[in-house]
Amino acid sequence: MKANEQFALALRVIGVLGIIYVLRTFVRTPLPEVAVLVLRVVCGLIGVYFIRGAALLVKFAYPESTPEPPEKTSA
Repeated sequence: MKANEQFALALRVIGVLGIIYVLRTFVRTPLPEVAVLVLRVVCGLIGVYFIRGAALLVKFAYPESTPEPPEKTSA
């Protein structure tokens, strides 16, 4: 696995854990205040983005256009 694939996998795992956290808090307190509800929805959306692979975040962390280091040739 390449480093960017490992990073994307880690983001997916974090997304799953975030969704589990949000769902668990909804079960514990089904009628939260508006501010808490908005925060939970935002956290849920971030979790869904992470589960889908967070392509922009992975592309930012591991850009494709990074120059390759020059190869050393032995003479």
